[in-house]
Amino acid sequence: MSTYNGRNAKVVIGTYTVAEFASFDLDLSNDEIDTSSFGSTWKKSDVGMRGWSATCSGHVDPSNTTGQGVLKTKWADGTLVTTIKFYYNTVSYWVPDYTTDTYCGGRVTSYTVGFTHDGVGSVSFTIAGSGPLTFV
Repeated sequence: MSTYNGRNAKVVIGTYTVAEFASFDLDLSNDEIDTSSFGSTWKKSDVGMRGWSATCSGHVDPSNTTGQGVLKTKWADGTLVTTIKFYYNTVSYWVPDYTTDTYCGGRVTSYTVGFTHDGVGSVSFTIAGSGPLTFV
């Protein structure tokens, strides 16, 4: 069984690694369609629409204009982040699948900055997928 060390993970936009991120969660999901009918005593189901979302967080870095700054701008203007990649090791990653859908990416739906008196400033972005992802 292979294991993967989190220190090799990263979030990349275009060719730039997003600075100061310390975690991401990528959620790939399938809607469930109930296909049960009258008289059924057990539920039946099928797979419906697929979707994805991600939450990325770490230390706030306002000087990171090619990473955190891009996500902040995309949150403000509501446009898709089309070149985002979620690496889980040094070479393999999830990315919007442009060959299947040329208008796909992720929309930043939440941007949170936090500070405590005894800690480092934090930042978190929630991204809702629009269109397919592919694993490279």
